[in-house]
Amino acid sequence: MTEWGTLEGRVRLSGPPPAPVLRDTSATAAGVCGAQSEDRSLVVGQGGALAYAVVALRDGADFAAPPEPTAEPVLDQRKCSYEPPALAARAGSSLALRNSDPLVHNVRAASGANRSVFNVAMPLEGMTLHRPLPTEPGTVAIRCDVHPWMRAVVRTFDHPYFTTSGADGHFRLKVPAGKHTLVFWHERLPETSRAVEIHAGETVTVDQEWGSADLR
Repeated sequence: MTEWGTLEGRVRLSGPPPAPVLRDTSATAAGVCGAQSEDRSLVVGQGGALAYAVVALRDGADFAAPPEPTAEPVLDQRKCSYEPPALAARAGSSLALRNSDPLVHNVRAASGANRSVFNVAMPLEGMTLHRPLPTEPGTVAIRCDVHPWMRAVVRTFDHPYFTTSGADGHFRLKVPAGKHTLVFWHERLPETSRAVEIHAGETVTVDQEWGSADLR
């Protein structure tokens, strides 16, 4: 019988973050989305809280399934941005695509050396589609060809032990008791890892801090 513990902590960026990058939208989108759209590849809140960092076990494919099943991830097209701008998912699982705008969008996904994963048009407000992610773990880049400033990234794993940090930088992950390597990933920062040991019923705090000089 699997025994469980909890890993939690906060992810932050120390030092002054760069000013948000604003990109012009288009005449046809401005009425819905504004004249400019903010690049959300880096979302830093109060006190340096870093949102949308991916936190996962390095290895987890041989563990029992967690007591609560992983929900299907949802990528929403809202005010000409992808929400969330980064998410984690199980390799080979289904990704829900939603269009919350009264505009025509498309979702083009690529993995590896620009290998196409899917490319679907979403012309109707309120529509939702479901598309499979690649079966091999990795990084899937998402783009909209109609509105080229729209982008997102999906980090996939061959196990269900992953999460992302919230707006306050906090994360929480239930894992099997034992020794693990916890990995912190952000597309604009160097991947880092920590060795952790957790006992049944225990909560272990693991914080991660990057410096603004680490940004790429």
